[in-house]
Amino acid sequence: MNLNAKLIMTAAIVAGVLSIGLLSYNQIQQTSAQAGGLVGLENIPGFDLFKEKAQDNNILTQSSSKDYLDIDKAVVAKAANKVQAVLQAHGHIPKDGSGGAFGYGILTTQQLSAIMVSTTHAGVLDSEDQRNANDPRWHNHYVSLANVPGDPCGSDPAVTSITFQSPGEVIVNKDKAVMSNLPAKFTGTNALTGAPLTLNPGTNVQNVVSFVLEPIFDDEDELEAVCVKDIRPADKVIKN
Repeated sequence: MNLNAKLIMTAAIVAGVLSIGLLSYNQIQQTSAQAGGLVGLENIPGFDLFKEKAQDNNILTQSSSKDYLDIDKAVVAKAANKVQAVLQAHGHIPKDGSGGAFGYGILTTQQLSAIMVSTTHAGVLDSEDQRNANDPRWHNHYVSLANVPGDPCGSDPAVTSITFQSPGEVIVNKDKAVMSNLPAKFTGTNALTGAPLTLNPGTNVQNVVSFVLEPIFDDEDELEAVCVKDIRPADKVIKN
């Protein structure tokens, strides 16, 4: 099945779920706050490549002023204990890694303890959906973030856990993104530690945001944290 066929099928499914919200927002048809903040991220396959690109090419922060980080509108709905979300960005959303490491997140009443995210990045293999460490394809995570006193991220949160599995589906096309069939609760594997991980964001959506990622290294060139920066809430969120 080609991309256009997948987009048509996904849009049809989501349209049925979002109904009234999508009718009022008929131009939207279609896809982590992820980051890392733990010792253990360096154990993810391909992290050396990620680190090299982050230092030499600044791939993680180059997207901070791009218009695809501005979400003009987001339509979200819940059905059968799952969340569906349709986003329209202000600009074309990169799928080839040219935008660096960034993503979109759905915040619920669980706040930073459990977040549904879709993300793209080349240079680190942290998802079962990626073909290799340099694959920038969009994929989902459930993550938890924290603001830790004394943490090198300062006032920015860092990831404390992240699923290796990709709950639900994500499709990106032009300036549209669909995050669909996101379960209220998910059990998988923590990509940072390999330990079992259960995160329960629920379905009570509060906001939709975009973000970029920034790694922090110490004087010995070891990873201290990966920070979630430039968090931007959607201009308008329609909830069904």
